[in-house]
Amino acid sequence: MLRLIFTTTTIITTSTAIYLYTFHARLSKRITHISHHGPLTKAPVKPSIQSLPPQLSNNDSNDFITLYDRASKCIPLSTLPSPDIPHLFTNLVRRNMTAFSRFPQALLLAMASKTSEQKRSFKKEYLATSDFEVGDLVCGVYRVVSRSADRVEFEMAMEKMEFVQGRLGISYREEGGNVVFCSETVMWKRADEGRKMPLERGVVRWLHEIASWWLIDSGVRYLVDLEG
Repeated sequence: MLRLIFTTTTIITTSTAIYLYTFHARLSKRITHISHHGPLTKAPVKPSIQSLPPQLSNNDSNDFITLYDRASKCIPLSTLPSPDIPHLFTNLVRRNMTAFSRFPQALLLAMASKTSEQKRSFKKEYLATSDFEVGDLVCGVYRVVSRSADRVEFEMAMEKMEFVQGRLGISYREEGGNVVFCSETVMWKRADEGRKMPLERGVVRWLHEIASWWLIDSGVRYLVDLEG
């Protein structure tokens, strides 16, 4: 019996790993991806997140170590069901944060929620109607710090990891006859901090890529499939 349990567990674990590896590879071909680890001033592309502290990009003294991850998807404007892109964009953020609220990492955050505000921030009815105004809390740890028609920026409030700071930015921009939807994550710590940020751990970073890439890819497909 123990041998059967061990064999079954091994098969399930291996199958899951193979599936996720294949899924990761397929997603990488459907989106544009950029990743950087080190001083933000040396990133191949400057983040579009506007709420980052100036010291991250205004000095080249290597005082901070950053992790920058960017996933974007470009589609023709003509494929969208409405010319009101700001409204569609809000629907995209609502849909993506609702989808994220069902991810394993979000479920863990929900179980650790203590305040009524934190618990409400995972509710489907709350996320499905939110306009993501400055100060709003989403999925327990994402606090809106900047909002405009073409972007939402969240500060990551990670308890028990005060040495890490972060931003999540979701935005769009028009390029000729196309629109580019983008999701960006930036985490940083002081260069003399020995502890690792979550995304400095290989498995965590790999799982983050799967989540981030899938959300932007499926979110854009969600918009295209909406009725006008």
